[in-house]
Amino acid sequence: MNKWLKITRPVNGFMGFFSIYIVGFIAVNIHIARFLLPISLGAISVFLVTAGGNIINDISDLETDRSNHPDRPLPSGTISRKAAYYMAVSFFIAGFIVSLFVSLFISSIVVLVEVLLVSYEFKTKKMGLPGNITISLLIGMIFLYGGFITDTLSKMILLFFLAFFSNMSREIMKDIEDINGDIDRNTLPKRIGIPRAKIVSGSFIVLTIVVSFLPYYFHILSIYYLYAVLLDDMLFALTLIYLYKNVSKGQQISKVAMIWGMACFLLGGF
Repeated sequence: MNKWLKITRPVNGFMGFFSIYIVGFIAVNIHIARFLLPISLGAISVFLVTAGGNIINDISDLETDRSNHPDRPLPSGTISRKAAYYMAVSFFIAGFIVSLFVSLFISSIVVLVEVLLVSYEFKTKKMGLPGNITISLLIGMIFLYGGFITDTLSKMILLFFLAFFSNMSREIMKDIEDINGDIDRNTLPKRIGIPRAKIVSGSFIVLTIVVSFLPYYFHILSIYYLYAVLLDDMLFALTLIYLYKNVSKGQQISKVAMIWGMACFLLGGF
């Protein structure tokens, strides 16, 4: 893969790109054609900002990547740190400019996301829980972003919380899993201990399961969502069991549950 393309991690960018179309369909269903232009512009801005964020991540992790990922463009020396910095800024600016064609308000959200991405890489990531919150906000904001674009924010708020809660649980599980390797991070498991961190992670799983029924109850998503989310809740319940038995296995099951959760939202759009 070309070095300039590789550093952007395009797979992540395309996942963000297509997620906006999915959120758009969830929001307005068969009326999506009316919003095709703003949704497409929003999707492009997400791709560009995600690419910039991935480059910032590589800049932030340069020293650890020298041993963990020596084949990446920055640690291998095929791209200089200065060039990567300018490239990241260019992607952020391009994402902002594209979003301006949707609305000034949408562009302000893009700026907020960019600030959160940079603050995470250079500040909150090492602080543990604030970093977990930042990442979970960014995951959930994809629904708010789509809601603002399609003027259906009220429909997206519950989906935002579902994404936020489920990701918070998984972030804490990953910190428990990596507690011995996180030398320079003041993570929640380090601060309060693994048993208490498991309780916090489990609480977010319980919140996810409880809130999962509300999109159907409030007629935000259809009966198809309810059928699908029952399986998802079983997966989250299994995650809760493995959280106390084998946190690595629990974290993997949680990832599957989150992916299936997105499918549940999509089915609920029908």
